[in-house]
Amino acid sequence: MKLVFTLLLVAQLIFSAEIDKNLFEGESRDAYYQEIEAKIAASIKSGLLPKEITKEEKVFLTKLRDESNKKMSIDKFDLNRLGKQLNVSQDTYHESMQALARTLLKIDQYHESIKQLQSKISYTKRKIENITEEDKAYLLSYQLQFAYYKIQQLRYENKKDMLKTHADEISHAMKKSLSSVKCHVMKNLNLEIIDSDNQLAALEKKKIILELEHEQKLIDDSQEVETLQKKLTKISNDFENALIHKIVLQIYKAVCLLKEKKNKDFFNLLEEITASIQGLSNGQRVYFEKHKAVLREIAKEVFGTAKLFLGTTQHQIIDILSQIKEYTVATLFVFNEQAISLLSLVKMVLLIIISFMLGGFYKRWVVSLSTRWPDMSQMSMRLTSNIGYYLIVFIGVMIALASIGIDMTSISLIAGALSIGIGFGLQTVVSNLIAGIILMFERTIRIGDTIEISDTLRGRVTDMRIRSTTIQTFDNIDIVVPNASFIQNNVINWTLEDKTRRIHIPFSVAYGTEVVDVKKAVLEELEHSDLVYIKYNSDKKPEVWMVAMNNSSVDFELLVWIDWASKLRPNALRSEFLILIYNALRKNGIQIPFPQMDLHVKEIPNTSQ
Repeated sequence: MKLVFTLLLVAQLIFSAEIDKNLFEGESRDAYYQEIEAKIAASIKSGLLPKEITKEEKVFLTKLRDESNKKMSIDKFDLNRLGKQLNVSQDTYHESMQALARTLLKIDQYHESIKQLQSKISYTKRKIENITEEDKAYLLSYQLQFAYYKIQQLRYENKKDMLKTHADEISHAMKKSLSSVKCHVMKNLNLEIIDSDNQLAALEKKKIILELEHEQKLIDDSQEVETLQKKLTKISNDFENALIHKIVLQIYKAVCLLKEKKNKDFFNLLEEITASIQGLSNGQRVYFEKHKAVLREIAKEVFGTAKLFLGTTQHQIIDILSQIKEYTVATLFVFNEQAISLLSLVKMVLLIIISFMLGGFYKRWVVSLSTRWPDMSQMSMRLTSNIGYYLIVFIGVMIALASIGIDMTSISLIAGALSIGIGFGLQTVVSNLIAGIILMFERTIRIGDTIEISDTLRGRVTDMRIRSTTIQTFDNIDIVVPNASFIQNNVINWTLEDKTRRIHIPFSVAYGTEVVDVKKAVLEELEHSDLVYIKYNSDKKPEVWMVAMNNSSVDFELLVWIDWASKLRPNALRSEFLILIYNALRKNGIQIPFPQMDLHVKEIPNTSQ
C-alpha cells in the first residue's frame, strides 16, 4: 500500500504544474510577454507542436497583452452640477439619479462577470495543476488562458470598487443637495400624471383592438398580418415610452415629497411607482428598480430607518396578505376533476391532526373511566380504547380526503397500489397488525396474564397494542414482542382460565428411608408453615409422590397448588418450598443422599512370588 501511495505521489509531482504568476503579476510583464512570443515563434518554426496549439497560444497572448495594457477608467457624473448651485433644477437632480442608477447597474454587471470569471479561473487552474502527460503540449495555452482570466478579474474588481466609490459620491451629493432642489408646482405634476394615465389608457385600448384584429387576420391567413404586427410593435413601444414618461413624472413628484418631508404621501407614491414599473419590459424594469432604490436610500436619510420601515410595512402589508391569499387558493394541480390548492391541502392536514387529537382524547377518557369502574377488566378497557381510537382516526382521515375531492374509488386505487408494496415489503408489519386485532377480540392473551413463550421468555403482560405486546419478565425487564409471535408459536398462558397452578418441587432421600416417614415429615412441616398455598380444597391438597429410584437416591416430588396472582416469581417460590423440605428432612433425621460408588475387591494378588 505504501508503494502504491509513493508511486501516485511521484506521478503527481511529475505530471503536475504550477501557475505561472509572471504572466499577470509584476512590472516586467511586457518583457516576459516578448519571451513567450519568441518561444511560440520557435515552436512554429520547429514544427514540434501542432498548428492549432500554437495558433491558440498566439490568440491568448494577444488578448492577454491587450487586457494588460487597457487603462482603467469609468464615466463619472459631474458632481459640481449638484454641489455648486443654490437652486438645483429637478431635471439636473433627475439626471444625477439616472447616473447613480446606471452606476449601480454596472456594479451588478461587474459582480456577475467576476463570478463567471472565477468559475473559469478555477476550472483552468485545475487543468494546469492536474495536467497529464498527453496534455503537456497545451500547458502554455492553459497558462496564457488562466493569466487572461486573472487579469480580467482584477480589472473588473478594480472597476467595481471605483464604481462603488463614485456611487457613494453621487448618493452623498444628492442627499446634501435635496434641500436646494427647485421643485415643479405639485398641481402641475399631478395634472401631467393624469394626462399620462389618459394617454396610457388610449394606447392600451388601441393595442387591444390591434391584437384582436391581428388574431383575426391570422385565422384568415391574410396578407395584412405583417403590417398589423409592425403596428403592434410600434404601439407597444409607444405604450412603454408613455409609461416611462409617467414614471419619470412620479419620480419628480417623489423628490418633491422628500424635500417637503411628507412621508405618508411619499410612501403612497412609492407604491404607485412600484406598480408602474411592473408594466415595463425586463431591461427597463431593472433600470427603474434602481431609481426606486435610490429614492428609498434618500428617504432613509430624510425620514430615518425606523420610519422608512414602518412606512413601507404599512403600505405593503395588505399587498403581502393578498398575495399570500392568492397563493394559498391558487391551483397547484387537478385531481379527480377538482382543483387542489395549498389551502385545501392545509385543511386536509389539519383535519387529520384533529382526528388524531380527538382519538387521543377518547383514549384518555376511557382510561379515566377505568378508575371509576374498577370491576371492568383492563383488557376490556384497552380493547374499547384502541378500537375507538382507530375508528375516530379512520373517520377523520376519510373526511379529510373527501375535503379535497378524493372518494372511495380513489381509495381503492391507492389500496391496490399499496397491496403491491405490502406483498413485497410490508408482510411482517401487516401480519403483526392483523395478529393484534385477533388477539384483542379473541382474548386468549390479556393484560395481567402470566405467559410463557419459550424457556427464556416468560412474564406478565403489561400492555397490548395493535402491533406489539409488552411482557414484563420476573426480573422486571420489559420485552416488546410482535403480535405475530403469539399467533404463529405455542404460547403458555398460566392464568387464562384458572388463576391457580400446581408446581412440582423435586427432592431426594437416601435408600433405607421409610416412604411414610418422608411424606409425613414434609406434609406436616408444610401444614404448620406460613407459606401461601391452597389448603382447604379437597381436589387441590398437597401431595408427596415417589417418582424414581436412582443409583444413589430415592426421588420424590412435592405437588402444591398455588394462587398465581399472589406469587409471580416461580423461582423464588420454588426456593421457599425447597427450604421447607430441607428443614423438614433435617428435623426428622432423614438423610439426604449424595453421589457415591462402592468398590468390591474379589481377590488380592500375591506379589511376593
